[in-house]
Amino acid sequence: MKYRYDSALVTLCLALILGGSFMGVNASADETTPALPLWQSLEFEQKAFWATARSRIEINQDANNQKQWQLTAISSVASNFEKVEINFNAQSGQLCYRSREGRGKGQRYKSYDYLEGYILRDRREPGTVADQPAAQWPLSNSQKIPYPELAKGMIITDAYALLLLADRFRAGSEDATEVVIHTDYNFYRVTITRSAGIPINVDYQITGAEGVAGTRETRGVTMQAKPLGALAEKPDFSLLGLHGRITLLFDADSGLPVQLRGTAPKLGATEINLKSATLRIGKE
Repeated sequence: MKYRYDSALVTLCLALILGGSFMGVNASADETTPALPLWQSLEFEQKAFWATARSRIEINQDANNQKQWQLTAISSVASNFEKVEINFNAQSGQLCYRSREGRGKGQRYKSYDYLEGYILRDRREPGTVADQPAAQWPLSNSQKIPYPELAKGMIITDAYALLLLADRFRAGSEDATEVVIHTDYNFYRVTITRSAGIPINVDYQITGAEGVAGTRETRGVTMQAKPLGALAEKPDFSLLGLHGRITLLFDADSGLPVQLRGTAPKLGATEINLKSATLRIGKE
């Protein structure tokens, strides 16, 4: 049985944890490391035809560097599985390291080190050792990818980090901001703007609490991705399987991201809904 949660309580907890609004995407280097978001993990779900796509995103402080955070995203649909891990600057969202493991028709593991002057991209494929961790698979290719001139002075980050950066933007006062998203070989300029929120029906579980169901008012943030110069390979920008112009809707009271709206291949206009959330209350 589902119940409406106490939105005032969640909002109060949000204020206590964050100590105020998030700093903007372009926060200056002399500001203190921001607080982690209200949520520790989010799980989204989207059903279409015979398959159900699920994604779980978790964010924590990097155990080895208090100025960095680590985000882990695990997604699955049918027999396909993907795990992405990113380490990034807690203030700006700038990537420091990223890895991506994919299993489906084939298996591969890619890692990216964001170094001074270039990105070191390594690709690994399964070897002959059984149950070997993907990060220890034999190296099949290593390349240096130069940063594009058009990205100079901009934050370069990953699509999953947009969940966090859009939340910060929502809580700030800017009319718009931009970041660069790096995929594999391609780079995209993503413009983040405010958009009208709409009432939507939600149905999700907060870990350790009662379910949340019913109509909720929302606040919207829209993210529009466009190629940054000429693409090196075919278009590949996406966030939870959505492409191009994506709107992220936040609960007007709690601030939790409850729905993503955009376009998915073969499906057209698509909604991806929050199914569960683990809050950070009592964990810090």
